[in-house]
Amino acid sequence: MLKNMSKLILMTSLFILMLITTACGGNSAGDVIAGVGSENPQDAVEGFLEAAFSGDTLRAATFVCNAQRDLMRGAYGGITAAYDELEDFDVDLSELIYTVISEEELDATVSVTGDIVVRIPGVEEERRINVDTRLASVKLKKEDDLWRVC
Repeated sequence: MLKNMSKLILMTSLFILMLITTACGGNSAGDVIAGVGSENPQDAVEGFLEAAFSGDTLRAATFVCNAQRDLMRGAYGGITAAYDELEDFDVDLSELIYTVISEEELDATVSVTGDIVVRIPGVEEERRINVDTRLASVKLKKEDDLWRVC
């Protein structure tokens, strides 16, 4: 049980680190891939998190701006084993609250607050990971009329 919880903390920390790395900016050269994004900033962040925590790296990449996509793919490549471990856990994002802090024509910032709730199937204990400070300021860019994490 303790070993599983250690894995859980490591896996979740890696995903949060990946998100922060992706959302912190910087440019990356590479091929431009069509993204999905969203018509509003909070939905773009929510879609990105849901795809990332479900292990759907291809879908998660579509919610990331073109400048960050290669960086994100590199981060995902480094945590492939964490995705395998993710299948052993139930990750619940329903308690997260998405708040648009600022929104201009091409830039926005969303704050994500609340807890990610992680459960291990067959075990009654759950782990709550508060994201209030880690995801207090997620930056987005508007590309092709859609918001994307950047």
